[in-house]
Amino acid sequence: MRVPQTAAYYPQQITVINPPTRGDYGALAYEGVYGAAVAQSLGALPRGAEGLRQAGGASATGGAVEQAREMAQTLGLNPGDELYDQLIATARTREDDAPAWAARVDALGRDPETIEAFGEECRQLGLAWDAKPLTVQNLLDGEAGTQLEAYYQQYRKLISHYGYADVTLLRELPIAYIVAGHTRISSNAVATTRRGTQTRQRFRFFPAGRDSKFPMYGVRTETEGLLFELDKLAVVRWLVDSGVIEDPRLHTQEEAQEWIFQFSDPVLDAFNAPANPIPKAVLGLVHSMAHRTMKALATRCGLNVDSLGEYLFPSNCAYLVYANTRSNFTLGGLEHVYRFDLEDALCELDVETRCVFDPPCRRAFGGACAACLHISEVACARFNTVLDRNLLFGTLPPLVSAPVGASSRPRLKGERRWRGYWSR
Repeated sequence: MRVPQTAAYYPQQITVINPPTRGDYGALAYEGVYGAAVAQSLGALPRGAEGLRQAGGASATGGAVEQAREMAQTLGLNPGDELYDQLIATARTREDDAPAWAARVDALGRDPETIEAFGEECRQLGLAWDAKPLTVQNLLDGEAGTQLEAYYQQYRKLISHYGYADVTLLRELPIAYIVAGHTRISSNAVATTRRGTQTRQRFRFFPAGRDSKFPMYGVRTETEGLLFELDKLAVVRWLVDSGVIEDPRLHTQEEAQEWIFQFSDPVLDAFNAPANPIPKAVLGLVHSMAHRTMKALATRCGLNVDSLGEYLFPSNCAYLVYANTRSNFTLGGLEHVYRFDLEDALCELDVETRCVFDPPCRRAFGGACAACLHISEVACARFNTVLDRNLLFGTLPPLVSAPVGASSRPRLKGERRWRGYWSR
């Protein structure tokens, strides 16, 4: 039986990392929380919910002068009165003592809407750090003087070798899967009909109840995950070597993150690549690395690759691979890999650079197909879009039969020759 396209419903799902409880929500819902989350990524605030709460307490000083004026008006004080002047002077002192993290965020020079978009990603990343993290240093400290100590000492070398700053195990990772509503005809925001015309899809909430509130349906579960943070200086060098940007001459991870916030754009569209070449390249790199990582982990953790999930943090050059389960039972496969098999999992990332459909896959089909980088759309956060092995291993050189200095096919206008992030 053929179902008409107009009768199809496409649920729109939201994945929330470490969703706050009712008690915690109020402490994290203050004005300026997104700026505080950006400050966490800049290293100006501690990671996790505690850092956001700390910023929430400090942000209460914002607007102190206006609050003092309102208080003076309530008390019947007027400008020129001694008490009025004292109130305003005290309020100005409080505003002058504005938290340093707010100044760091303001110095980025981005508008509030952009900071909010960056901040949502940073907030999710920051909350992930409350999921009982286990770091490489924790492994070394726990196994000091044992045979495993020498094995764990190799981790940092391998992590750096593959362009990562760190890999962290999140042992108790709360995740909420929420269906907020649905679309008709297409899952995309803009659909193309058979005649080639484009139509915008309307997002439809589920029917409201008697209280006029739109319900959302979901499940909250606890799982485990591996957080991979890329070396941001290495990412910037890769952009320079690939001709995407001029060399900004950065020297620290904090400077690189600040540069990304200044010159990149938030990734908001789950279906299409960003127009800005910087976030487009970084998103493609992070997403392609995530898929290679999922396939390397799947052969070792006891889960099929379709039973893993990904959460991308492109503006932070990071991604999370987690066990995509709807139950409260944690198998522990990812923790086993982290403790005993991470070396082999990392070495598998670049052990095979080819695809069975190469060279057409890598030269003409975007460098990604079902035989190499694609995974099930159930496991992929972006429906297998913005993937490219050329970003990982570099653009292929001309074929042997091609004339010296010529490409195997005419290069398209605007086409880049990528330096592989994992090329050595």
